Amino acid sequence: MIYRQGRSLLFLFLACLILLITFFSLRNGEVDRKYESDLLLTDTPIYITMAGLEAEKEIFLQPQNPDPGDFLVVEAGPLTGNIDVILDFDFDGALSTIYRTGSRLYAVIAICYDNKPGRYRLSINKDSQQRTSKSLETAFNIGEKEFAFASFSMPASRTAGWTSARLAEDRENIRLARELSEPHPLWLQRFVRPLEGRITSTYGAIRVINNNPPRRHSGIDIGASEGTPIVAANRGIVRLAEHLLAGGKTVIIDHGINLSTTYMHMSSIAVNEGQMVERGELIGTVGMTGYATGPHLHWEANIGHAPVNPEQLLEDDLLWVPPAYVEKMLKSDR
Repeated sequence: MIYRQGRSLLFLFLACLILLITFFSLRNGEVDRKYESDLLLTDTPIYITMAGLEAEKEIFLQPQNPDPGDFLVVEAGPLTGNIDVILDFDFDGALSTIYRTGSRLYAVIAICYDNKPGRYRLSINKDSQQRTSKSLETAFNIGEKEFAFASFSMPASRTAGWTSARLAEDRENIRLARELSEPHPLWLQRFVRPLEGRITSTYGAIRVINNNPPRRHSGIDIGASEGTPIVAANRGIVRLAEHLLAGGKTVIIDHGINLSTTYMHMSSIAVNEGQMVERGELIGTVGMTGYATGPHLHWEANIGHAPVNPEQLLEDDLLWVPPAYVEKMLKSDR
């Protein structure tokens, strides 16, 4: 009798054990299947094999949840051999030069300030005419950001003597300056603020001037006393140094990979076009030349022609890490 009871308990224990094993196997199978189905839509990092490459690839985005007007830094690799790639995305933005350091790929995207919040895709593809299959893809969220609003008047005297022909010439000079860029980063240190002072107008602000249609502010305005020194935010080549009608005395510095910073309304310019300037080097002084009512610096950052929040250059060393790799490679090649 005792033997039969023991055998029954043993059978009951084995049956429960088999049920538990079956349950967890099915559960794990569901998780695995779900992971496989979402593989191309996960947040960073993601791993997938690129056709034609022997190693697994990974892609990182920083920040992982950007806002309109943010920089989006893309890092991917390892990439072996001389395989050219194309970076595609389905949101409004401007792409920097794609550059390689060792087996890693880097690029910076300017997310335009008028992007709507939502889920967007980014993919890296082999550079071919077919482009039938995506080599690497991820999805991420662009958040919702509220921009400031301002309405003010400007005296007519600030635009006296202006002509449409001269304004068009200034726009063309700015366009040419921002399109002339070195294919690799020129900076090797963190970005610094070009001027200490109170921010009087924020990036992306919606501004109505003299009851004209609203326009977006493409940079930040930093108020300071006239004559206060202004320094280069980082190392780069001066691509423009001249007096513009709207911008006043203006300097544009190319930092490489199609990233530039712009400094407007200065009272004096201390650099020349084509000159290499170092981070923190004097480039001019605060003024109120051009379309301005008080002494301040209009500081702007651009990927190509797309303005991005320049304050993000100073946050979390966002654009500092990739150039560190460049510096290491340059030293190893010497």
